[in-house]
Amino acid sequence: MAKLTYAEVIERDQRYRILADLGLRLDLQDTAKLMPRLVDLVAPKHLELLAESRSILNEDGYWLAESDQARRRLIKGAYELHRYKGTPWAIREIVRRLGFGEVQIMEGLAGRQYNGTFAYTGRYVYGSNTHWAHYVITMNAPITNNQAALLRKTLAAFAPARCVLAALDYQAVPLRYNAQASFDGSFNFGAA
Repeated sequence: MAKLTYAEVIERDQRYRILADLGLRLDLQDTAKLMPRLVDLVAPKHLELLAESRSILNEDGYWLAESDQARRRLIKGAYELHRYKGTPWAIREIVRRLGFGEVQIMEGLAGRQYNGTFAYTGRYVYGSNTHWAHYVITMNAPITNNQAALLRKTLAAFAPARCVLAALDYQAVPLRYNAQASFDGSFNFGAA
């Protein structure tokens, strides 16, 4: 094997030279299986660069990931998320990877009749077929108004282009008066 010249940082340390030489001997044709494992080794300050290289920066979810662990989960699943963009699976998965847990998606909020089969909760549009592309996401945990605004933008990037998010609903898990949330306007009561 020919002696290669490496960058100065590699030449200074024997361990880096050994690692670089090892890289020449490895068959790295299947890097898609190797890359997700390397995400855990990247320093937190470089995660944004990695997210940019995987096209998940800004409204594609990175600005909503609040911990390094959530950012790493998002980066690891970027290829799969982009592959299934525009499907209900992608909507559920982006919410899961951002750390908001499981969600339910209700599609097609129009065309209901007053015949007793649906409860009148204000969620459905009765007597009109104009809201067929609207959908509601039912959350399993309350979110702040700021998180809701960012999540709406992220969901718009992953939902089908024809769909309109009507509400992020967390009425099933309302805020409790237990001093865990301050009532300073950062939360609302049930839907965002």
